Amino acid sequence: MWTRAKVKEQAKAALHRNYWKIVLVASLLFLLGCGSGGYQIYQSAHHGGTESGVEESGVEESGTEVDAVIEGEVAAEENPEQEQDEGKPQSLISIRLKGDTGETETGETGSEAGIGNYSITFWETVVVGTTALVLFMVLLFFSSAAVLLVDIFLLNPLSVGGSRFMIRSVEDVAQVKEIAYGFDHSYKNVAKVLFYKELYVFLWTLVFVIPGIVKMYQYYMVPYLLAEHPDLEYKTALQMSRDMMEGNKWKTFVLGLSFLLWDFFGAVTLGVGWVLYVQPYRQLTFAALYCELKNTSVIYSAGQTVYGGGFGDDGRLWQEDREDTDGL
Repeated sequence: MWTRAKVKEQAKAALHRNYWKIVLVASLLFLLGCGSGGYQIYQSAHHGGTESGVEESGVEESGTEVDAVIEGEVAAEENPEQEQDEGKPQSLISIRLKGDTGETETGETGSEAGIGNYSITFWETVVVGTTALVLFMVLLFFSSAAVLLVDIFLLNPLSVGGSRFMIRSVEDVAQVKEIAYGFDHSYKNVAKVLFYKELYVFLWTLVFVIPGIVKMYQYYMVPYLLAEHPDLEYKTALQMSRDMMEGNKWKTFVLGLSFLLWDFFGAVTLGVGWVLYVQPYRQLTFAALYCELKNTSVIYSAGQTVYGGGFGDDGRLWQEDREDTDGL
């Protein structure tokens, strides 16, 4: 039976044994967003007016000031010519160009005072707004698709390599080249299995948040399993992770919470302590947890009970004659 103290001691020993390589790999995985990264979309908008239909008589070019005024309705006394023209649609937006001379002494506005008016109709506003919304949705769709493809075909296999590096560091001294393991061994299968894993977690999250969190911890060991058995079928990998996490989901959740004070330490040191110690320590701890679970978990094969390591690299011994009763 594993304990938090035990896996953390194993993580500390591994960190002291291969410190700088572990810090390098942990920092690389974090910067690339493997397992904990996120994406934010920032949008900026630029709005400008049109110059057509603006009268410029009586206004000097030097010192002309543009004053945009948005009005709910157009006052009839301010523009009497529009009141006489019944064929013209009433405008909702009026943009006024005002010269240095301002209004005339009589209070009249127009060409005599150097003021030009032009308007955007209601339907023009609707068309512009709809076009902007459609363009935004198209941009959002392609951005989301690009992020998803990067996650499936780059970050997920890289996370498997990172998991393998951490497992090897716990067991012995690992080489940095281990992070490319997911690309060199059954790349397509690794990408497919992790895609199904993320898809199932997402679908369960749509049901309600809590079932999604439960499934996330049920499938927590899938990247570590693929790090040692990259040829596993996705159903086999998911079932093996469920078996390993049976009775361990809450303890794993609490193990993650035990790093809150370490995260505070990383924040106090402006991220330096977090990069140089906290993140490598955390990743090694969960790799040590996997090593403990794979050696103690009960694995059923052909009706027989096998303890730890009783399956081959392809998982066939574990999978033979086993009923998959859990579905997702």
